Amino acid sequence: MAERDPIVEAIRRSDRIVEDFAALTACGGRLVGSESEKAASGLLEARLTSIPGAIVSTHEFAYRRWTNFAYDLARLSPEPSTGLRCHPLVGSDGTDGIEGEAVDLGRGTEEDFERAAGQVRGNFALVRHEYPFSRNTIHRRVKYRLALDRGATGFIVANPMPEAGLVTGGAGQDSELNIPAVGVDRATAREIAGSRIRLTVDNRRDDDTGRNLIAEIPGRSQEWVVLCAHYDGHDLADSALDNATGVVAALEILRCLAPLSGELPRGLRAILFTAEETGLLGSRLYADGLDDAERRAIAAVVNLDTLGGSADFTCLTSGFAALDEFVSAVSAECGLSLATWRPLMRNSDHFNFARHGIPALRLIAGFDDPDAGARYLLTEADTADRVSAEELRRGAVVAAELVWAALTASAGFPGGG
Repeated sequence: MAERDPIVEAIRRSDRIVEDFAALTACGGRLVGSESEKAASGLLEARLTSIPGAIVSTHEFAYRRWTNFAYDLARLSPEPSTGLRCHPLVGSDGTDGIEGEAVDLGRGTEEDFERAAGQVRGNFALVRHEYPFSRNTIHRRVKYRLALDRGATGFIVANPMPEAGLVTGGAGQDSELNIPAVGVDRATAREIAGSRIRLTVDNRRDDDTGRNLIAEIPGRSQEWVVLCAHYDGHDLADSALDNATGVVAALEILRCLAPLSGELPRGLRAILFTAEETGLLGSRLYADGLDDAERRAIAAVVNLDTLGGSADFTCLTSGFAALDEFVSAVSAECGLSLATWRPLMRNSDHFNFARHGIPALRLIAGFDDPDAGARYLLTEADTADRVSAEELRRGAVVAAELVWAALTASAGFPGGG
């Protein structure tokens, strides 16, 4: 069987990963359904089909595309101010203009909402954005749900980082229960807190088709290791950290392993998902569509999501003790310092495999470090220039070590193939 070292070394010196990153981020933020995302899909499919030995296919699914057309935020009192900076959250409800007080709820904990229970109804809930990858993070969607449950007519999430500009993210899904929701920068939050404001959001939902891209390299057995990353993003910046870093790492690993088709104990199935930023929709529909035999054939899933912004990597092991042991063994053998976090987290595509009992982990940089460069994801600062060539290669090397070990491990992982 082929040896691991030449493959890892090829990734460590790769220029293609840098070229792929530049081409993908040049497509734009890649909001699902946008021209940017469709351009990225075409680019990535071409990259996959150019890999000798890779068997390429697509998994298509119907969904409701959300498109934003126009928006406006103004302060009405105590002193009028128009054209304030804001950006609709994905899934925001539309409105031709609603008015109310921007009730400042600070972080936006359940206790914060309880203390202001009498003020939130009929007004805007103003909360703070948090670094989404910490142990004690309160996700934006939780705060949005609290605002809905307490009768808010609008939801505003503010970026606490003055240098990072506007903040984005998902809010409501395709439901009649949605309310208008926008992200603002720190300066705007200070300007509107406690003031009466008016918000206008013009958007629409249409039927569309999403495309997950799949490339397979068969192994000697019928078992598979799934290597996945989501290529969709947001329309605010380049979606560079989240998740061009993961996509280009997956591409390079696939290229380097393709010449070994038929030689490795397990096959490699690389999946580039879309609609991750809209409730993990692409991976949910893919995983739900597998039959029991197909799920049992998946030995493990390695999901790459946000591999830049820090030299410290963590594997979120989704409640599988066997994956904790696997990561520790890989760390020891390869001289890595990989941390693990076992609780199942619904923050990327690994979740939809894990909930079907398939051992699935997410590799992430900067977990539980709010000061890491990864803090700029979901903001205007998630731009290509934030990620160096060294970071791209480093993340891909760490990912490759995990993938190689999963492909060649003599034993399976309890709960999977």
